[in-house]
Amino acid sequence: MESKFAPWVNLLLIGVIAYALGAMDMSSGAAADGGTSIDGAFFPPELKMGGVRQQLTGGGTRTKYGVAKVYAVAAYLDAAGASSSLKKFSGKPKPPAAFYDALAKGTFAKTLYLQFHRAVPAPTVAEALAESLTKRLPPGTVEKFRAALLSVCGAEVAKGAKLYFMCKGETLSLGSGSPSVGATVKEKGTCAALFDVYVGKTPISPAAKDGIGAGFGQRLYLAE
Repeated sequence: MESKFAPWVNLLLIGVIAYALGAMDMSSGAAADGGTSIDGAFFPPELKMGGVRQQLTGGGTRTKYGVAKVYAVAAYLDAAGASSSLKKFSGKPKPPAAFYDALAKGTFAKTLYLQFHRAVPAPTVAEALAESLTKRLPPGTVEKFRAALLSVCGAEVAKGAKLYFMCKGETLSLGSGSPSVGATVKEKGTCAALFDVYVGKTPISPAAKDGIGAGFGQRLYLAE
């Protein structure tokens, strides 16, 4: 004999499942306004830094040892400025290697926007990124990058902290908390090297590289 409570139990289960699915959708995926959520970190559809408005491509999470989520990162770029270099790659679900090379080496305005899932000492963040650049840049340039990053971070990069790395030409602008310029590094090759860390042949976050490529193909230039 069916319990009189069975219908209520079923409704409760349906409600729990619906809530869980909704939470999953909010944790990773497209937002209604064109932005995106990466493991709970929201990235708006565009940002303005260095006086240049830039559009979201996509991104992913940087993990340590394959498990510990350190930060979510998304790439933004000046769609108008990048058109001659990147428009030909639009609409492809998985852009070719040439897309990532053009993105890294392009002199148009572009930004890497990081949001931290956990608190990390600023020297640890600076050392990790500097280490990734050591095979790509001269030691003196790496030290200038490290010093600039520490100057905008303070003692600790708190949980929820936001860091911005904007490139235009050979100038790298760094910001913390908001997309405003707090320090700059003007050294040849720095911008291309930093983007290569994320979208090169051996990215520090394959998920972020894939997300940038897939998001670019789904968002930019399609309406033209």
